[in-house]
Amino acid sequence: MKAYIFPGQGSQFPGMGKDLFENYSFAREIFSEADELLGFSLSDIMFNGTEEELKQTNVTQPAIYLHSILIAKLGTNFKPEMVAGHSLGEFSALVASGGLSWQDGLSLVSKRALAMQKACELAPSTMAAVLGLSDEQIEKVCAESHGEVVAANFNCPGQVVISGSIKGIELAGEKLKEAGAKRVLLLPVGGAFHSPLMEPARLELAAAIEGAKIDRPICPIFQNVNAKASQNEVEIKANLIAQLTGPVRWTQSIEAMISAGATDFIECGPGKVLQGLVRKINAEAMVSSMELIS
Repeated sequence: MKAYIFPGQGSQFPGMGKDLFENYSFAREIFSEADELLGFSLSDIMFNGTEEELKQTNVTQPAIYLHSILIAKLGTNFKPEMVAGHSLGEFSALVASGGLSWQDGLSLVSKRALAMQKACELAPSTMAAVLGLSDEQIEKVCAESHGEVVAANFNCPGQVVISGSIKGIELAGEKLKEAGAKRVLLLPVGGAFHSPLMEPARLELAAAIEGAKIDRPICPIFQNVNAKASQNEVEIKANLIAQLTGPVRWTQSIEAMISAGATDFIECGPGKVLQGLVRKINAEAMVSSMELIS
């Protein structure tokens, strides 16, 4: 069975989407409408902006989202039997599986980015990648931080991202190294995504998600917070809201998709980060990038 996967923040690059704009009239129409809906030229920043400009959350999230849904819409034989997205990618996955219009998806992603940016400004916070420890060891150290630090992204075995206050991450990093972590790498992000520090953003986005028209997707979407398949509109909305403060259970999602029959994982969006993670979760899984119509 074919499973389509959609990347999150961090996969952006200068010039992204320019080839799509130049080669497909459909992409030109989408970029033009997106610029209008956002009230600024996202396409100009994607095609000509610097790495620094692309790192701004209010640009990064819509840019990756738009790039991903275009890849899906321009893909050859795009017939998903199941989908999943990493963090932000969950919105792309929902649009690609027919659960949400791309315009409503763009609006939610833009609101999500701005709400997260605001939450970051309220409390200085950060994230760090922990390499070489089991999920259980990392969760144990996080539990001892009295809510200062949480396990935010279970990316693949031996690679978990923790999220929390700057001081909390510093202390947890020391404890994790003592516990045998190979490395603890601070990430170049502006805040503690997927942690309780994102509660102001969750509250702000909840109303927008509740008010959005979400239809039954054409195939199951495996969601981040519980790594379970859903085609239920109410459930999907609740999980999208919970995602801002909850963890990205990527390892568990891929394992669940394989158990449900997934054999081929096709990445839709910039880069190949998710393909690498899938390989580390299950070496026998087939991975590839989406092929575009000629």
